[in-house]
Amino acid sequence: MSCLIATSLAVLLGLATFVTSVKDGTEVDQCGYPGLVAVLAPNDAIVCNGILISGTLVVPQICGVGMDEFLKSNDLTLVYGNGTRATIPTGTSGTLTGGLYSYTITNPLGSACNIDATVYNSDSDTLDTSTCEVVGFGSDSLSSKIYDGVVYASTLTKSSSSPCCDVIMNSLTSSQKGVILDSTASFNCLIATGAVCGSGDLGAPVYCNTTSGATVVTGLTSSTPCASSDTFLVHDLTQGATNFKFGY
Repeated sequence: MSCLIATSLAVLLGLATFVTSVKDGTEVDQCGYPGLVAVLAPNDAIVCNGILISGTLVVPQICGVGMDEFLKSNDLTLVYGNGTRATIPTGTSGTLTGGLYSYTITNPLGSACNIDATVYNSDSDTLDTSTCEVVGFGSDSLSSKIYDGVVYASTLTKSSSSPCCDVIMNSLTSSQKGVILDSTASFNCLIATGAVCGSGDLGAPVYCNTTSGATVVTGLTSSTPCASSDTFLVHDLTQGATNFKFGY
């Protein structure tokens, strides 16, 4: 096992010892967040959140490295829509591009609410930044730490553009920066009213509404400091858009 895989598995397993819901978040309806998914281990422990785009699962690199190792000997389960499940079979492996892993889901996906995510396009979308939230699955109980079908959201209060985040990273702790496996990947630095905690929030998408009323994804959570008002890192899906900045 490579050092990279061992480190990623250690991070995923270590995160699983924490509360897995968005701390101080608000319970929301999963169907209001297009493409939101959870990836589950055989015991229903949450390995990662992610998004579905046209039958492709997208997760941060820290999740994908660990998932590939799990998938060498075990199936994983994808939960999407209003609780519909699909198997990610043993032997599946992801494709790494720009700090994100993508998995083609070969099993047919059943009908479900809002199955596909739409990624923010700065050329055609104008964001209402007051609506931006980080949204994740997870148990609200320390004792269970497994998927319970509940989704929590926390409102964003600050977002840096990816060029500014490169500067902010210098002030983050070594554990925060330890999730960065690809130094060339693009990140946003965010702060929310609540906090992302544990593996149940790793990969949690950031959703915003546009001024035309569409719900779009701008990034996937990569670090989980588990403290409100702490900066957390999100893999940037805005193509480095400089206008995804507020609060600073």
